[in-house]
Amino acid sequence: MNNPSTTEHTDAAHGTPSWELALLLTGATCAVLRFGGVWSWWALLWIPLLAVTLGCLAFEWQTLARNRWRTGVGGWLLLVVAHLGLVAALAMILGR
Repeated sequence: MNNPSTTEHTDAAHGTPSWELALLLTGATCAVLRFGGVWSWWALLWIPLLAVTLGCLAFEWQTLARNRWRTGVGGWLLLVVAHLGLVAALAMILGR
């Protein structure tokens, strides 16, 4: 007898983490910082981009935790690259 309250959730029910959007947003933020400068009118573009990137990364971490840390090798590589890009963007902002 199947009891719906005790059945285990599948990966499809929660969704799998997809770091592509986070990687795209991180790349866009780094490009704007690189070619536009940090403290110019370009800040009107990179500040919202950085905020959306951080929100996207937080959502993907929640999805990864709900998935019990199961993702493929490509997912882990995208995770590392997205976070390295975020560190590079923050280093540009802080001037280091």
